[in-house]
Amino acid sequence: MPAAHATFRARNHRKESKPLVVAISVLQLGLIVLVWLLALVPVALMALIATVVGALKPTSAKAPTPVDS
Repeated sequence: MPAAHATFRARNHRKESKPLVVAISVLQLGLIVLVWLLALVPVALMALIATVVGALKPTSAKAPTPVDS
């Protein structure tokens, strides 16, 4: 019985086009990269802006407080 099932599948199975499989794989990979970039780029920009703002913010130079001993 399993041989008949395998024959039935083989008869109805269409061979996939190799260029089509490659094209679909490239599109899927591109979509994954796009989603990652859409998720990571805004966070990276916010971190960069926070770093630049923190570096440019003037810090008030305070004299060290004397220690009573």
